[in-house]
Amino acid sequence: MFSDLPQRQQKFIKIWITVVAIIFVALGFLSLNIIAGEKQTANRNHLLRMAPGTVEPGKTPPDPLPTNTNFTAVNIGTYLDGIEIVSIKDSYWTATFYIWFRWKGDKSLDPGKSFRLVDAKIEKKDLQDSYASPDGINYQCYKVVAKMTKFFNTTRVPLDDHMLNIYIEDTSRDVSQLRYVTDSGTNISSRVKVPGYTVTGFSNVVKPHTYKTTYGDPRMQEGKHTTYSEYNFAVTIKRAGLGVYIKLFIGLFAGVILTLGSFFIRPSDTGPRFGLPSAAYFGAVANTYMVNSMMPSSGQFGLADLVTGIGLFTISLCVGATLMSGYYFLRRDEKEFSKHLDSVSWVVIGIGYTAVNIVLPIAAFY
Repeated sequence: MFSDLPQRQQKFIKIWITVVAIIFVALGFLSLNIIAGEKQTANRNHLLRMAPGTVEPGKTPPDPLPTNTNFTAVNIGTYLDGIEIVSIKDSYWTATFYIWFRWKGDKSLDPGKSFRLVDAKIEKKDLQDSYASPDGINYQCYKVVAKMTKFFNTTRVPLDDHMLNIYIEDTSRDVSQLRYVTDSGTNISSRVKVPGYTVTGFSNVVKPHTYKTTYGDPRMQEGKHTTYSEYNFAVTIKRAGLGVYIKLFIGLFAGVILTLGSFFIRPSDTGPRFGLPSAAYFGAVANTYMVNSMMPSSGQFGLADLVTGIGLFTISLCVGATLMSGYYFLRRDEKEFSKHLDSVSWVVIGIGYTAVNIVLPIAAFY
């Protein structure tokens, strides 16, 4: 390709190719390590969250359950009827669901009256059905509209997946008095849709939840904590495809392509040669503001930041290559060398940028 050049110039081009290749390999490896690591951590946390007897990293393990057998077992189940809002930026989601309780024994237990949602606010709660059969079986069913707080992991946005959880506890009876048991009737409606996402499944589990405080109550022994039976319903959602990803970054990709196209302009035409990368750079910065407007304030460095950062770096690298080519073309009058330098830069930078931007979404999504 450049064998007709003097040995010194051939050596320079080989070094330039090597440096650019190493840079993109390093960027790709670092980015993949971040994204793949975050995806693995999220998947592990989701499994631990819904597995009986396990605790997610960063969560305090519950105290051992008391050995008494005087508690009442209450079957609890849910039917998710709809998800109205999922707001990653504002850290919440809202849902409409049915929840029922079935137990044997004292009718006055009334778990439907005393249940509460953890990290959530009940917007509306209506009793749908209630009865007590002659054989001592009691049943209650409520329709609930609630707003759940959820601090979303934005590391892989916009190729993300999430687990949306509803946590339910009794407000007045701890595990020594009441313990939930998951009901097999739990399900979700086929009408449950989340724009931009696909619902991939659901699960439920009951775990103990210990509050590590006496609430300043002088009646409680110092160091004694209260443990409640906590019912956890989860629905998992995943991006429906690459559509949102492409829509968000199409301006950035177009800017990089435009910048790479500047290598076909003669270095002597400094106006358009530097004008294209400059316009592309400011367009990429504007794209960054648009993407960040979708995210909550966070110190996490994720997929959106990596794609944007690599794009801005690539444009800057192209500008550096343009300056170098212009120097040899205008100052040193080595026009043939400058031409080869442009050709090599266009190919190597283009391949490096394309490879990284193919691997990154694959690692985040699949």
